[in-house]
Amino acid sequence: MNGNPALPKAEWKILLVGDYPGNQKVRAAILKQQGYVVDTVRDAEEARTRWQPNLYDLVLVDVDRNPWAGIKFCQEICKVASPRQQVALLVGYRAPATTVSDVTLIPKDEDPKYLVDRIRRLFGDVAYKRGVA
Repeated sequence: MNGNPALPKAEWKILLVGDYPGNQKVRAAILKQQGYVVDTVRDAEEARTRWQPNLYDLVLVDVDRNPWAGIKFCQEICKVASPRQQVALLVGYRAPATTVSDVTLIPKDEDPKYLVDRIRRLFGDVAYKRGVA
């Protein structure tokens, strides 16, 4: 990790997958306020129809009602995603941030600044790999 979080740019596009509409709307609003382009879908099945290689810089998945479908979706797209694309799964509150295989695990937190910081760090790593940072 390069340590310099990437500032939001209109080119950073996020697909937000979430099966609780209230949580999804709040997260989408927070990310849009930060300057990210955000598309939302309600579950992994709908995400499969929306996701395309090289369209989204980040796929952020939070599926509480059917977590295995979300995990399976993440595994599927990691196999075909480009190196610049990130896949992250939101996990239980206060869990440590880590990476399992190619999927980054981001703990849910009550503080929206935490989510924004984690995403900036992910994009900072991508910008560094691209040679942009």
